[in-house]
Amino acid sequence: MKKELARVGFAWQPADPTDREVCDMIDKVIFQTLGTQGLRKIIRQGDKVVLKVNLVGPHLGARGEKGRSIITDPRVVRYVAELVRKIIGFGHGASLKVVDATMYTDPNPSLKHEKGSFYWGRLERTGDNAIDPEDVTYDFNANGILDGDSQAEIVNLDGITEDKRQLFDVEMADGSIIKVSFPKFLRTREQARNTDSLNEYTDVFIGLPLLKSHGLHGITGALKLHYGIRHRLGMQGDHGRFGHSGLLPDEKGLHNVDRLTNYLCAQHKVRSYDFCIMDCITANRIGPLSPVGAVQFQPSFDYPADYIIAGAMMASTDPVALDTAEVALAGYEQNSIPILKAAAEQGLGQNNPALIQIVGSPFFSNHRQFLWNKYNQKGQRSRYPLEDGHGGARAMKTVEPNHTIYASPPNKTAKNVYNIDFSITRTGQNPRRRIVRVDLVLTDDNLIDFHIGNNIAGGYFTLDLNKHPELLGSDITYTALAWDDTFNCVHSMERFIIHDIL
Repeated sequence: MKKELARVGFAWQPADPTDREVCDMIDKVIFQTLGTQGLRKIIRQGDKVVLKVNLVGPHLGARGEKGRSIITDPRVVRYVAELVRKIIGFGHGASLKVVDATMYTDPNPSLKHEKGSFYWGRLERTGDNAIDPEDVTYDFNANGILDGDSQAEIVNLDGITEDKRQLFDVEMADGSIIKVSFPKFLRTREQARNTDSLNEYTDVFIGLPLLKSHGLHGITGALKLHYGIRHRLGMQGDHGRFGHSGLLPDEKGLHNVDRLTNYLCAQHKVRSYDFCIMDCITANRIGPLSPVGAVQFQPSFDYPADYIIAGAMMASTDPVALDTAEVALAGYEQNSIPILKAAAEQGLGQNNPALIQIVGSPFFSNHRQFLWNKYNQKGQRSRYPLEDGHGGARAMKTVEPNHTIYASPPNKTAKNVYNIDFSITRTGQNPRRRIVRVDLVLTDDNLIDFHIGNNIAGGYFTLDLNKHPELLGSDITYTALAWDDTFNCVHSMERFIIHDIL
């Protein structure tokens, strides 16, 4: 039985997208991953839905662009929240929350005197450091309700006290146990059953991470986004975010990445995301907080964040597949980001590029090449790929594909049955790039079949149109796509038309 591919939606713009283009990209990646039903495929009227954002450091960045490339773009959050509200409504038990940690323990998520609060989260429109009506804001009125039409409740996860959390002893693949203190309202309905708080659960959990490098972990994405669920000070045997697992010295030394990786995987084993939309409008080159990537030291609150305009959006129901695609979009080698392998080994998702379909054929690799051409200029400081060596992440030496693919004309073997040969030719000298999947795509980007392997050189497809009666009676064009292990996609140059369908 052929394995299924994890789908990752991808949309892009050649420049910093407008507000309307941001919404259009979100619509596109939702359609690509969930189909024509969109969010209604996973959300129903009356559901309890939570959106997890990244709000760490909304007060940081250059004057006039606070939070840019540091927090999830509020345009993304507000639009997704409004899409969700249209589905769940306001009755039948429906609830909608937007959550993250704010670095303080007061339950009020929008305190004006706390620079880490939701009140300070915005996209600047006026060029100052104030919160203005012209800005795109999270909570301009500081009333704990997301701005816009969704009326989503904002929750400070650092304000969730011990009595509102449940301790999970999470067994890892190696048999070790990690303690995770998890907010009760983020549990699944099944996890809440047979407890004294059975109404505290979430039907659909949506992550809204953004594309950022990370000084310890290499990359910040859907998997790392869970860290904000951990309480700042710790409780119930969970040591909390204040010590930052792996950041500070312990018996195994400084920057023990395994500790952070294991804890993040344990969190996702308690409850992962049902769907993620990744904000790739910007790409933060050196960490989540500032160009120096420091949590405890900032040269100035107005120090510019080091980012480029990536102009993209991605989405998936698989957070591991999404982060694997994110690493490739950042221009990093996958094997330099250890959490991808660790998360796959824990059963949290797919990290094998051969089994990840980035929807839209070559647009992902073409856009990555566009970023390389724009930001990797000779004689200047290279700004793409993202910072080499940051958090151990290793930048690719080139993002160009080094292969071509040829597909033969159709060879009719029976009524409405055709064989199509393909062969792959190497065009470069990089032996590390392996061809891991070849797709047969029919009219309108319809993936009909695929072969996977470690380094495919050739083969054939059998196209049996009797199994696809919806295609009978019309002309069909097809092409073959060859994918390498960094998601470079190359089309066969030939597009043949099958005319004689009976």
